[in-house]
Amino acid sequence: MEQKYTDFSTLRRRNKAILVERAFTIFAPPEHNTSEHRESWIERLVEGHCAHAFIHQLKHGQVIPEAKSTPEQEQPPEAMGRLRVIDDNLTLHAGLKRKLRIRIENFTDRALQTTPEEPLYVAYHWYRADGEVYEFEGERTPLPQPAVPGTRMEMAMKLMPPDEAGEYRLMVTMVHEGCCWMEEAGMDVHVLNFTVQDYDGRGLSRHALSVFKQFQAVEAEVGH
Repeated sequence: MEQKYTDFSTLRRRNKAILVERAFTIFAPPEHNTSEHRESWIERLVEGHCAHAFIHQLKHGQVIPEAKSTPEQEQPPEAMGRLRVIDDNLTLHAGLKRKLRIRIENFTDRALQTTPEEPLYVAYHWYRADGEVYEFEGERTPLPQPAVPGTRMEMAMKLMPPDEAGEYRLMVTMVHEGCCWMEEAGMDVHVLNFTVQDYDGRGLSRHALSVFKQFQAVEAEVGH
């Protein structure tokens, strides 16, 4: 059967809807957590409103976005950085954890780093072939060192494929814990289509296969 993939704009809108839903649940009074208010913010974020500003405004009681500025006042959005998968091996097996090589480019005037004060991590979202979210809260990988302004950095990120073989879409991104997903804050992220393969164990018993998967998970944790 032919698989249909949701385009990036649809995935982007779905991510913003998830962000708005969670933000309203945490920060908005129950009487203001209405579909009308949430939809207003989703539209504004899709139009390019800063996710950081949205969280700040919602925390301070602004449950309805302000009127849009005039075209003369609006500034064209600029990417804060770029994230790309550069691994030569893109073979994935269901339920077998591995690492992917990625490259991060920093277009800002401040370092991108993982610290207690700035908990910034590489992460990911998994989607099914029809665009349905399979796993939104992908495993976090800290940055091994700061990505200073105007430079690029390569690193390995931890990745857990879906438990079932099939067609999926992966969005590799970053997350500022407690604040926002970075695709909502101007990061140029990477979206890839994957055929996740089933691992048959090549003759292993069920117990041996279970041990093998545990070994693969440990190897992914300590390997480069």
